[in-house]
Amino acid sequence: MNLNKLFKLLIDLAFYLMIPIVVFFPGTILYILIFPEQSIINVNIPFTEDGFGGKALLFIILFFALFLLFFAGFYHLRKFAALLLKNKLFSKEVIVSTKKAGQFFTACALGSLVFIGIYSLLTIKSKFSITFGTSNFNLLFFLLIVGVLFLLLSDAFARALKLKEENDLTV
Repeated sequence: MNLNKLFKLLIDLAFYLMIPIVVFFPGTILYILIFPEQSIINVNIPFTEDGFGGKALLFIILFFALFLLFFAGFYHLRKFAALLLKNKLFSKEVIVSTKKAGQFFTACALGSLVFIGIYSLLTIKSKFSITFGTSNFNLLFFLLIVGVLFLLLSDAFARALKLKEENDLTV
């Protein structure tokens, strides 16, 4: 199995594993809002000490919005992997998909870093750490780097496509 196929397989696997979160997360939050004293779902959400109020709901909505940005970036990364597998590296579709993936990953990372800062200020804690699964400051910083990398790749692919088109005209 070559690297392109492995890359596409891993991206597809990660993408399909994220779909249940996108589909079921809003319903789960609605369930928690309707039945705040339930014991089926173990809730570990900040600001729920006095019940599930406005701060907790805002926290959940912002977290879900940031996850949707990450999911959208992964969707465009998946499109890029498909084009890479088809050997359509120097095309407008590759430029658009890498640019969009970079924009979504960068927006997700910056939004998450701002989110962590605001959360830290609201809870008056001196540390900047909040965990969503395996997320932490280093992972968000890495996501920011990946986002900028995809923006750079998009620019490089655009320049390469322009050179290719100029080369095709001179032949």
